[in-house]
Amino acid sequence: MAWLVSAKGRLDGLASQVQHLDWSAFTGFTAEESEQPVTAELAEQPADSAQDIAKASSFKDRILRQLSAVQAQLNQQIDETTAALGHAVQNMLPPQLQRPWVAECAQLCIDRETHPELLKTTSVRVSTDICGQEVDFQQVRANSIRNNFAKFIGVSAESVDVRDIPVIGIAGSGGGFRAMIATLGSYRAMHQAGLAQCVTYDAAVSGSSWAIAALHTYADGNPCKALESVHEAMKSSMFSTSNLTEFVNEHDRIAKHVFANIAARYLLSAAKVDDAPADAAELQSGNAPEQATLADRILGVAATQGYRAIDALVPEKYRSWLDTGRPAPAPVSVDELLETAKNTLRSVSVPPLSIVDLYGALLFRKLLVQHTKTDGGKPELHLDPQWVKLSAQRAAVDQGRLPMPIYTAVRHFIGTDDNDPDKEQSHAYQWFEFNPYEVGSIDHGAWIPSWAFGRPMVNGREQFKIGEAHFGSIIGAASSAFCASVKAMVMEIYMAVPSVVRTAMDPLLDRIEHGSEIAHPIPPYTLYNPFYRTEAASDGVGLAELGNKPFLSLMDAGMENNLPFAPLLRPERGVDVIVCLDASANIEIMPWFARAEAWAGDHGAERWPWGARPWAADPLRPSKVEVTLDQSTLSGTRSVRESMNRRIHEDNIRCVVFDQPVASSPLPKKGSVPRPMTLLYLPLLPNSKFRDPKFDPETADFCGTFNDQWTSDQIDLLADLASFNLTQEIERIREAMTVAYKRKRAHRLFQEGLHR
Repeated sequence: MAWLVSAKGRLDGLASQVQHLDWSAFTGFTAEESEQPVTAELAEQPADSAQDIAKASSFKDRILRQLSAVQAQLNQQIDETTAALGHAVQNMLPPQLQRPWVAECAQLCIDRETHPELLKTTSVRVSTDICGQEVDFQQVRANSIRNNFAKFIGVSAESVDVRDIPVIGIAGSGGGFRAMIATLGSYRAMHQAGLAQCVTYDAAVSGSSWAIAALHTYADGNPCKALESVHEAMKSSMFSTSNLTEFVNEHDRIAKHVFANIAARYLLSAAKVDDAPADAAELQSGNAPEQATLADRILGVAATQGYRAIDALVPEKYRSWLDTGRPAPAPVSVDELLETAKNTLRSVSVPPLSIVDLYGALLFRKLLVQHTKTDGGKPELHLDPQWVKLSAQRAAVDQGRLPMPIYTAVRHFIGTDDNDPDKEQSHAYQWFEFNPYEVGSIDHGAWIPSWAFGRPMVNGREQFKIGEAHFGSIIGAASSAFCASVKAMVMEIYMAVPSVVRTAMDPLLDRIEHGSEIAHPIPPYTLYNPFYRTEAASDGVGLAELGNKPFLSLMDAGMENNLPFAPLLRPERGVDVIVCLDASANIEIMPWFARAEAWAGDHGAERWPWGARPWAADPLRPSKVEVTLDQSTLSGTRSVRESMNRRIHEDNIRCVVFDQPVASSPLPKKGSVPRPMTLLYLPLLPNSKFRDPKFDPETADFCGTFNDQWTSDQIDLLADLASFNLTQEIERIREAMTVAYKRKRAHRLFQEGLHR
């Protein structure tokens, strides 16, 4: 099967090359080889030239016909093989996972009780500003936390103006299950100290996003409640087939909600039109085949017969949609959903299912279905259907009861900004964020409501309505570290081996540098691109490349930075304090701060504390950009870095404070010096004062990033260490918050004085 698909891809590429080749350069064909007479247009050219062009054109057509015939045979073999595999797999599945059960799961994606947004029509927002709902949230949250913040810094609530309360963002790192448990341990300590009640944003990368997700679903902001569920959930592996079968058999209702998204995507992919759309000539002639996209067939007929002729072509139920310009009505059954998809999508416009879809569903079952301990041994499972929706998390956010969660992923862009094939291709990771209000690209400034994320859209118009993307798929994409590039995979090995082996590996890594950076052996999570061909996305060069692709592929943001600085550094968000909870592996040699500083420089985040670096060690194999940045920005600051490093290792400090730049800003000066933000860095490290001073998460086998089975004692040990480290530093944190508050207040009073 893989060989057939690969062969078809190669043939498609060859056909494209033949089509665009300059055949006028090919001469020397015999008269018998030409099947095309010389036209009047060609007769005006010199005789030899006209004959050569006619022969070349004929030869090109013959090659294309032969390639087309082989392509058709390959397509038939692929379809037959796919059908045979599908039947074989279907017969192997238990009854609960066969077609009727799958259809019942998919029905939940268009259930109007779970997804009332099906009656709403979406649009794309292009702006670097935060949305109006988030602006309102900031004000509501500030009013809500006023008393808590005053209590935390030890002043009266009446003396605190809400405009002076620093906007605090938590930045949780990646690190798989280790990061999830450590993040919950840190949140427990912050909750007990009263700090968590003062936070405005919860941002996360990869593993810590699971902790944030728990806090914003069943735990309702209570980390102790989340840890209780984690204790039960971590007793068994999420990858056990016997556990999965037992789950489906014993918890049918919950299982359907967990796997609804996969079921719908599977049925949509199976329902796609098999033949390719009509080519341009057929569309212009009005003789488009029945398998062509409905919109293409309409345009072809209208171009030749007028728009009145479309009535005979368009199914009656879609006529009002086309006449009024409104989106198609929301399907009420799976059959109607599939029929709508067939009539509105091209055959290629069905995003492929990937291992990330299944991974996200399994993660959701393990970590976001609440597990409650019982006397009988087996935990009791509970799922509110609203937990499958990211947009449902806005209920507590709107009220100001909880911070706004921000989940992150990256898109690996490979190409040129303006899609110019003559330019040398580059590659870059572009940040995307998911919050209860919007999903979109930080780098492009393109946004869509979170309740509409997952709908296929072309030219800013919905192709059909379906429930929002399953939250399990979002956290699956946000933590899909296994979709890493070849280089990232090799670097995992590189960091684990002794230095002498690294020296031997360096020449190899130098040779494969570029190719290994853009190759991803495991495909990332792929879904409909909501910005595909939108007018807004074509306004700018940067947005043009985003709107050029029908699909959007997203992966773990740890590919770019294992700390979510990007969403918290957006100038329009106005974050004053970032609390970094870093549970990364190889924590001292990773370039997260250098990359954050590069991003801040590229995006005008002038309040970043330039030169902030908590470690003296240089990153392993830094990129050219990172080397250049460190040479220009960090000259003369090594003594500061070494001092920070000593405080961590020798003085047992577990919170490093950066509240002033220690290097010059690379950004052009704009008059007054900007008010710097405060950065609190709390690394997950052993602590000599902890109840187990020898416990080191870096070397403990059970703390491995991908270990998904922990004992209760192991969970307690790691969560307690994270809590202990933060509690030890709470006075340092309190002092930093007080300074940030006074600084913001002084800045406001100064600005008001200028305008009197």
